[in-house]
Amino acid sequence: MVSETYKKIEAKAFWYLERYSSSSKNLKDYLKKKVRDTELNHDSEIVINQIIINLEKQNILNDSIFSESKVKSFINKGWSISKIKFRLKQLGVNEDIINSCIDKVNAEESDIELFAASKLVKKRSIGPFRRNTLDEKIKNKEFGILARAGFNYALSKKLLYELSMEEIDKIINNY
Repeated sequence: MVSETYKKIEAKAFWYLERYSSSSKNLKDYLKKKVRDTELNHDSEIVINQIIINLEKQNILNDSIFSESKVKSFINKGWSISKIKFRLKQLGVNEDIINSCIDKVNAEESDIELFAASKLVKKRSIGPFRRNTLDEKIKNKEFGILARAGFNYALSKKLLYELSMEEIDKIINNY
């Protein structure tokens, strides 16, 4: 027999999962926050753990699938591997799962960092895509954009000053 508390917390979990993809830990944190100051808080830790386990058994909640989709999404946004790893750790994904997802994506495409940085350069209209003339202030700004995205100096320099628009477009289109 399922308790009333279980049903109410499970409804909150389904509501969240209908709207957002989530890792197990992220959903657990969300549910804890939602029941913290309510009548559902009594024994909620046990109930939340049961719900998470049941969702994982039904494959509704799967950290590997979640991580894979996030890695691909973040790469397309122009994020570096280090930034992706950091963000997935924040979302509560196990480091082994993160590494296996990144290894899987690296096996599909050899130079993910170059592709992601190329996407960012084009998206932000920097490097060969810049519209105004290059001066020291713009140069520092462009390096800063790539550094905050987690890309190293050598890759940033290559994209900003060594490759042409056509070469960057070719990198993006060949992915």
